[in-house]
Amino acid sequence: MESQLPKYKSAAIILYNQDGSIASAQNAYKAISDLGYKQTSILAGGFDAWQKAGKQVAKGPAESTIKYVRKLMPGEVELALFKEAIGDNQKKAVILDVRAAAEAKAGAIESSINIPLDELEQRLGELPKDKPVYIYCGTGARAEMAYNVLKKAGMNGKYLRCKVDFDKEDPKKYTIEE
Repeated sequence: MESQLPKYKSAAIILYNQDGSIASAQNAYKAISDLGYKQTSILAGGFDAWQKAGKQVAKGPAESTIKYVRKLMPGEVELALFKEAIGDNQKKAVILDVRAAAEAKAGAIESSINIPLDELEQRLGELPKDKPVYIYCGTGARAEMAYNVLKKAGMNGKYLRCKVDFDKEDPKKYTIEE
């Protein structure tokens, strides 16, 4: 079953039972949630309730595979653009690390600027105003909050909503996973 689900664990997955009962959909909900999917829900009343509520329904033959295309949230930077900014030594954009100082000391993207989220408002003057600021943290949660701080200050920022892990043996090595 897992091979048929989206790789992105934050993909929205809506389950329903043909007869509208919730009971049998609960087993599928538990199995999918146990696989780490964070936005799984059950459609109460099933497909009939969806149609009666006037919701959109696609017509035609049913798809045999799930095709999930992740859409960026407002203010989110594409992973490819983020990596490009790292690769060009931040000539076009600045990389801002908003993790705590201890986290950044244990591993950080080379030449990124570390300003912990809780210090960001007081230290905005340390960021250039002539290019975009791409923000990251460990998961994207703090990066999104930092984006809102920059936006409120009228600065050009974008945040990365990805899991960023640093190698414990070599703090210059890292992986970014959507």
